[in-house]
Amino acid sequence: MLIQALNFIIVLAVFTFLIYKPLVKHITERRKKIEEGLMKEKEASLHLSHVLVLEKEKLKQAENKALGIVADAQKRAKTEEAQILKHAEGKGKAVYEKSLMEIKAEKENAIKAAEKEIAVLAREILIKFVKMNPAAVDEALISKLVSGEISKLVSGEISKLVSDEIKEAVEETAKSQ
Repeated sequence: MLIQALNFIIVLAVFTFLIYKPLVKHITERRKKIEEGLMKEKEASLHLSHVLVLEKEKLKQAENKALGIVADAQKRAKTEEAQILKHAEGKGKAVYEKSLMEIKAEKENAIKAAEKEIAVLAREILIKFVKMNPAAVDEALISKLVSGEISKLVSGEISKLVSDEIKEAVEETAKSQ
């Protein structure tokens, strides 16, 4: 039995030094690593929550900034729209005034052309009435007739005057033939 006890003590000593102590050492190291991992996980979780809070704040800031940019762009668009409308209105007025001036010029040209035609018609009517040589008709008489009758043309009475004179001229030529 003594040998068995001695064998038992030797085997116990060998197991203790070769297996038990390295096993206990490995288990404690593993426990430390697990505790460190849990601590790091807690720190990472706190850091992640902090990062998420910062992310939300940054998103809010970016959203507010984007809304500010959009509002500013809308304000600038409205001011540019107003400027464009003013510019277009100014151009419209200029075009209107130019058109009005062109209409006046055309009216004056038409009146001058009508005066010339009236002078020719008056000469022909006078020639038919007077039955004279066209060269003998006095230009002053024609210009006096034209200037006096132009005011009637503007008021709309020239057509009556001309039609009456034409009727008389036609009747005289019919009688003379």
